[in-house]
Amino acid sequence: MSDVIDQINLGTMRSAQAVEQYSGPDYLLAHERAALNEVAGEVRGESILDIGVGGGRTVSPLLELSSDYVGIDYSPEMIAACRTRYPDVRFEHADARRMTIIPDGSVALAVFSCNGISMVGHDDRLAIMREVHRVLRPRGLFLFTTYNRNSPEAEAGYRFPDFRYSPNPIRLLVRTARWAKDTVISLDQRRRFVKHEIRTPEYAMINDRCHNFGVMLYYISLADQRRQLEDSGFEPAAPAFEHTGRRIEDESRLDSMLLIARKR
Repeated sequence: MSDVIDQINLGTMRSAQAVEQYSGPDYLLAHERAALNEVAGEVRGESILDIGVGGGRTVSPLLELSSDYVGIDYSPEMIAACRTRYPDVRFEHADARRMTIIPDGSVALAVFSCNGISMVGHDDRLAIMREVHRVLRPRGLFLFTTYNRNSPEAEAGYRFPDFRYSPNPIRLLVRTARWAKDTVISLDQRRRFVKHEIRTPEYAMINDRCHNFGVMLYYISLADQRRQLEDSGFEPAAPAFEHTGRRIEDESRLDSMLLIARKR
């Protein structure tokens, strides 16, 4: 199953369309900003590992914290895009499950944004947590976003692509043609990938609408995610934020959440 998920997700992340999509933005989301503000004083000037850096959205905000920075991604196309955008910054082609280029106990802050940890299967996800634990220094921090199984998105099933009406006839024609193309792609990918869905008491692996249903994504509740972290050697009760930036006190119904895990 891990090979199938890699084939689907990595294929999408290596596509020219995905690289272009992720190579433009340069900002933090609300929950990322809230979490970084909470830990900034502790990690400023220290070593930062940006896992699943994609097209480089988080590079500039993290460099504001420290110049001791390295970004990694398992898509060579994404790494090439980052090197073009930031020629003086270190980027490496590496897999979060086997970060052999990163020494034990050498990282103060590891960041895995954009729900990147949700793009692998269950066993590989646990391997990533163990690997992050290995590279972190004692009491080092792991900030990552993940999909929330308690959100409506986890049970939404297939939906047609969004369509924005325009009173301008030329613009309307272009948008209609794009919507028709996306619909054909999404229906085809849904047909091919939905059979790989998994639902267990602990987690679900879902053919998600992202990239026209071209990905398989891991969904988990906050309580189960905290248990996974504790089993991997992190402190219990990891603080969490909704994507609005609000701190989660119990559970959340929003689709993405960020956790701050500390190495025990």
